[in-house]
Amino acid sequence: MTLQDGMFLYHGSYTEISTVDLSKCKPGKDFGRGFYLTASFEQAQNFVPLSIKKQINEGNLSENETIGYISIFELNLTEDIKIHYFEAADEEWLHFVAANRRRSLFPIVRQNYLSCDIIGGKIANDQTARTLQLYTSGGYGAPGSDDADRIAIMTLLPNRLENQFCFCTEKAIRALRFMGSERYDIGNRSI
Repeated sequence: MTLQDGMFLYHGSYTEISTVDLSKCKPGKDFGRGFYLTASFEQAQNFVPLSIKKQINEGNLSENETIGYISIFELNLTEDIKIHYFEAADEEWLHFVAANRRRSLFPIVRQNYLSCDIIGGKIANDQTARTLQLYTSGGYGAPGSDDADRIAIMTLLPNRLENQFCFCTEKAIRALRFMGSERYDIGNRSI
């Protein structure tokens, strides 16, 4: 999946995001600190209940909150935006995600991508997150070893891995134009 000028990208959350503030973005995510979007409306929609649940657990929303939003952005690329896209959930992707989730792992790998404005690739869903946790904690052997990499990647491959894009810099954020949002009621869905 490559980013193309004029394409729409989506962000699912407990709230509408019309203006992006990178200082509010948390570190420790798959591709580091940044604003995450996907080209899949369904993927953004699936993130809304998780976002609501997290805010309820943190005491920021009431227990019975069921309304979230899918914010829609149009991408307006310029030639000076540096983009890296991981084409597959492979060793390079695994090491980069692991480096962002556990800063002591693969610091050189993380350093290699610091100049990127946007980083894209496969998203670690809930099942994938467990695999990555086992990998980064040494559950499959030493992270970076052939065996640990092989087991983690083999475990990840059967999962449905959607795309995600991390907008890491202000330059990248300026390439986004807020188009509006869709209100999403999770209703009786289990969160």
